[in-house]
Amino acid sequence: MEIVTGFSPLTRSELNCLGRCAEGKTDAEIGAELELAPSEVASLITIAVLKLNCPNRLAAMAKATRLGLTIV
Repeated sequence: MEIVTGFSPLTRSELNCLGRCAEGKTDAEIGAELELAPSEVASLITIAVLKLNCPNRLAAMAKATRLGLTIV
């Protein structure tokens, strides 16, 4: 069994999307604010979820907060 203790750093875009997701915004709303397509937002959040080694968005938002990452 492999034990993972770290994670890959998140980009500013990934943190921006994750932070707005934590505010309850949809991919379309986030995309409109950041001038991205909703599919791009979904991809950025999915990448953040994977980098944080989490099963879903909610878990990724919680883990980012626990780790003290700034969710912009």
